[in-house]
Amino acid sequence: MAVSHRAAASAIEPLTALDVLIVEDDPVTRALLDRLVRKRGHLTAPCESAEIALARLLEQYYPIILLDVQLPGMSGLELCRQLRAQPDGDQYYILVGTGNDKPEDLRDILDAGASDYVAKPYHPGFLNVRLTIAEKQVKEIAARKRLEHELTFLATRDPLTKLLNRSQLEPALLAAIQATHEGRPAAVLYLDLDNFKVVNDTLGHDAGDRLLLALAALIKTTTRPQDELVRFGGDEFVVILIDAGIEQAMAVADRLREKLDEFRFLDSGMSFRVGASIGVAPVNALLTPAEVLVAADSACYAAKAHGRNRVELHRESDSEIAKLIADTNWATRIQEAMRDDSLELWFQPIVSAVDGTLLYQEALLRYMAPEQTIIVSPGAFLSSAQRSGQGEKLDRFVVHAAFKILADHPGLVLGVNLAAPSFNDSELIRHLESALSEYSVDPARLLFEITETEVMSNLDNAREVLGQMNAMGVKTALDDFGAGFSSLAYLKNLPIDFLKIDCAFIRDLTNNDFNQAILRAIREVARIRNIKTVAECVETREQYDLLGELGIDYAQGFFIARPRSQPYTAAEIVVPE
Repeated sequence: MAVSHRAAASAIEPLTALDVLIVEDDPVTRALLDRLVRKRGHLTAPCESAEIALARLLEQYYPIILLDVQLPGMSGLELCRQLRAQPDGDQYYILVGTGNDKPEDLRDILDAGASDYVAKPYHPGFLNVRLTIAEKQVKEIAARKRLEHELTFLATRDPLTKLLNRSQLEPALLAAIQATHEGRPAAVLYLDLDNFKVVNDTLGHDAGDRLLLALAALIKTTTRPQDELVRFGGDEFVVILIDAGIEQAMAVADRLREKLDEFRFLDSGMSFRVGASIGVAPVNALLTPAEVLVAADSACYAAKAHGRNRVELHRESDSEIAKLIADTNWATRIQEAMRDDSLELWFQPIVSAVDGTLLYQEALLRYMAPEQTIIVSPGAFLSSAQRSGQGEKLDRFVVHAAFKILADHPGLVLGVNLAAPSFNDSELIRHLESALSEYSVDPARLLFEITETEVMSNLDNAREVLGQMNAMGVKTALDDFGAGFSSLAYLKNLPIDFLKIDCAFIRDLTNNDFNQAILRAIREVARIRNIKTVAECVETREQYDLLGELGIDYAQGFFIARPRSQPYTAAEIVVPE
């Protein structure tokens, strides 16, 4: 069946316009080729010699080259050989025009690297067929190049975050070490997300991937363009800083920690705070890449052991902490610790934000490594204990230890943290009633704290249990308030006595108008519900004074007193000037 002229024309039209280099010394033939190629929708660059063609190829890429064999000066075949000898010489489709049809001459054309040849004088129909083939081949070459580029990219990049993958860590560390040989300072940051597994376990791996993408972008925008970012593990990242002394590296790490602490991940109607523990180590010209990484990793472990969501600079003792955390079966060790008194309750006071009067003291769990001087905060082992099914048992241990302390210290009012599994335990209230009776403790001296995230995970149960605690005379506090700040309405019917405001709103309080506005909003909502407010993580006099001005009731933090192994007395609490 005959094909109409319109159908034939459309069949040879390329999908996109291409740049075509025409190398022909005869002006009439050159004009013919130029007109025919342009008619196909391409852009042309006619030239009369191989030398001019080479100059143009240095300035621009031409995927198709129409090349005459016989040229003044350098021949077409020599030009063809030179192009193919280049690193990217296979990216051209070279169509050679020849007036010779001898087999040996045609073989020479192909041996020189030509993609195809076409007889001269040119016949428009035959040339169009050859150009159609050329266009298809160019598309295939482009697709192959894209695939090669993607494979090269994936060989060095993490497929999810597009950051460098761990195969690129050693070369980056070697570059940092080389920089120190040249007198340029360098440092390494080892970053481990603190609560990433909570998102994975609660919402699934797809949500976890979305969180990692958001955090990778946040890390990238917080560091310098020249810094190397490596995704080292599932929730671990390494940042390599060149031309950065240790003070600058610590500043970068602090800025990263603050940004990650402020970040809230909203998904499926739930809000999560992640945070990160960050270890910082200077790069030493005498160290190997592995030794530099171990130093930063050890400092990160120290940050976890000291309570997480903090930055630690590498010290020699960090290696002991890292070994303790990394090499220990925490499920077994915690079980043993509950038997041999390796677990202790430490105490940190909560005081009035106006006059420093003591309200109560929070009981903070600490692990004392046997025969070592290392004190480990629960952030290092609590998730492991909960995953092994020991969370409720550990909570009951803490509750009983708290009751013993209350019995031994008649004037003490104590706040105790409860995890979600214990809070959702149907036997919790009966267990508390039994303990109150056994130790003859006034329930008004006891306060239970549960995080906002845990309350929001089962709001109906939380409302019922908190109501039962209030009926017993036990006070309750909502900890880390602000992590789910988008859901204030739930406070309307939640029977609690205190709101403990999330640290993210306190750390930059004096310089952040938004955080001050948040605290005013929390204060107003709390007053309407007759709930007292507590600001955590108070570290400066300026923060403390501003809290009083904003109407926040109570404060807790290192500025007032650090945790210690013995309860404070009211006389010992003196707010520094």
